[in-house]
Amino acid sequence: MLTLYGINLSTFTRKLRLALAEKGIDYRFEQAPMGSARVRALHPLAKIPVAEHDGLVIPDSSVIIAYLERLWPQPALYPQPAAGFAQALWLEEYADTRLREVTLPYFAERIVKPLFQGRQADESVLERAGPLRDEAFAYLESVIAGRCYAVDDRFSVADIAIGAQLVTYQQGAGLPDAARWPGLARYLEGLLVRPAWVTLLAEEADALAAARARRR
Repeated sequence: MLTLYGINLSTFTRKLRLALAEKGIDYRFEQAPMGSARVRALHPLAKIPVAEHDGLVIPDSSVIIAYLERLWPQPALYPQPAAGFAQALWLEEYADTRLREVTLPYFAERIVKPLFQGRQADESVLERAGPLRDEAFAYLESVIAGRCYAVDDRFSVADIAIGAQLVTYQQGAGLPDAARWPGLARYLEGLLVRPAWVTLLAEEADALAAARARRR
């Protein structure tokens, strides 16, 4: 059985767990934070997630998902046509880099600081984050163009990567403003009701509720 090391509420752990759930792959989830001794022993960069399968250690969410696709090809998470394949890979990369820059400040200031560090949010950080968010959300609005999915109107790894980041944003700031980015807001709402997502995000909601209860 595949073993996954990471933590819930971690965006990239979420990304991988969503892929596993969409494919219906059983796995063991071992809670291990980034930088922990267990993760450092497995990953040269001490990052999460990292997986073990049949004696093989596999770091990085994108690498692990590509590996899973070779072993469990159905349901496919990568488009078959070359153009769609390239677009899905690009959007996965865009989500993992630029969209990560956009979403993290909202989660850090509104969730991490008050719930896990007992500190107040720095609203000036969010003011500075606004322009980059607006640019990224406008780009995604143009890419999605009112469709249900990002590439060829078919669910793919691009939707998992984008959706995993937008959930981080939602947890810190709510859904994208439907008045400004109507297509993006509808797109995320559609992802959130997928059965695999409902189950996993309910677990995360419970973790957030427990953190809030500890702070009361």
